[in-house]
Amino acid sequence: MHELSIAQGIADVVEEQARICNAAHVREIRLKIGEANGVVYDSLTFCFEMIASLNPMLAGVQLVIDHVPHRAYCQTCHQDFVILNYIPQCPHCQQWSREIISGTELEVLEMEFASGGEEQ
Repeated sequence: MHELSIAQGIADVVEEQARICNAAHVREIRLKIGEANGVVYDSLTFCFEMIASLNPMLAGVQLVIDHVPHRAYCQTCHQDFVILNYIPQCPHCQQWSREIISGTELEVLEMEFASGGEEQ
């Protein structure tokens, strides 16, 4: 279950940024997570909520996850396609692709902070 270590990493990054910004509390965190990472979103949310509940700065934070499909580009027929079951075979011409164009992302996109009643 790598979701726990991912959740801890997110909490560490967000807490560090909140301290840099002198924020008292984090209201919302927006993530971009690609399907190729194999992250189970419900498990990640559960793990993050557990970690956040132990930290007053993160308690009650809303976690928003933008899902990114696992996609590739076919060099043979010049089509983008969704990769199914981690098999990068073009559904148009049946050729294999080595050019992954999305789905490997794991990023903190935005953080909304509150400091003394003000949002940052």
